[in-house]
Amino acid sequence: MNAAEVAFLRQFVANRPTHRPHVGVAARMADCEGLGLVRGARVVYQDRDYTSAANILLTRGFDLKAPDEAFSRSQSPRGGSEKTGALPVTHGLVAVVAIGMVHALATPPGSFVAMKWTEALALPYQALLVCENLEPLMLLAKYRWLTSFFKQRPVLAVFRGAPGMFGNEAAANLIAADDRPTLAYFDFDPKGLSMAASLPRRESLCLPAWPDLQAAAQLARRDHLFSNSVFQCRPHLDRIDDPDIALAWSRLKVLAMGLDQEHFPH
Repeated sequence: MNAAEVAFLRQFVANRPTHRPHVGVAARMADCEGLGLVRGARVVYQDRDYTSAANILLTRGFDLKAPDEAFSRSQSPRGGSEKTGALPVTHGLVAVVAIGMVHALATPPGSFVAMKWTEALALPYQALLVCENLEPLMLLAKYRWLTSFFKQRPVLAVFRGAPGMFGNEAAANLIAADDRPTLAYFDFDPKGLSMAASLPRRESLCLPAWPDLQAAAQLARRDHLFSNSVFQCRPHLDRIDDPDIALAWSRLKVLAMGLDQEHFPH
């Protein structure tokens, strides 16, 4: 989702409007996400739509409210704690791993580099791999099948962020400001597919070969990864006609269990 859509949903959850004109973001949310009922030139909302809007935000990795304006510890007011009300030290930073860019940025194996998102944007990569979880980002070299999606290009892998740990805003800013193709590397579950479907400029959905993924999912038996988010994400995923997402969604529904990145086959 882009910044305007995130802001719309946050205001929608906070203000609970009964209707909006069927234009702009409200129209996109109604037509693509099933948020509200279109009645002529208006979108009319019911109680369930406020819950749906909150779920859309949460399943895409965004807080329900925008981060408060605050200050760094070095800017804390005199007479008070440097911690109270201060921004997290990682505010504005993204966690990244550089692949094939040794002359621009070297990332030691099993680690990541934290940097300002504007500096990450200036790196000479040709594709941006958006990774749902931090541990798989650090261990990308283990998942050898991923290299087929890189196509011998320099790639920047970025952690999508999580509340309280490299927040989503910095990664979202990087994705929105970029114009290079993205590679979606998310959990194989409804929430992960929903986030992948919303990733702009998506070139590939990065999943292991289906026989390997199916076997690993059946072995792990993480059915909660399916049940925990299927009801929130189904309206969005059922509207997606992208062939990669649609195929993965159909397989996920039949399997009725998901698989986290950490347990993807190597």
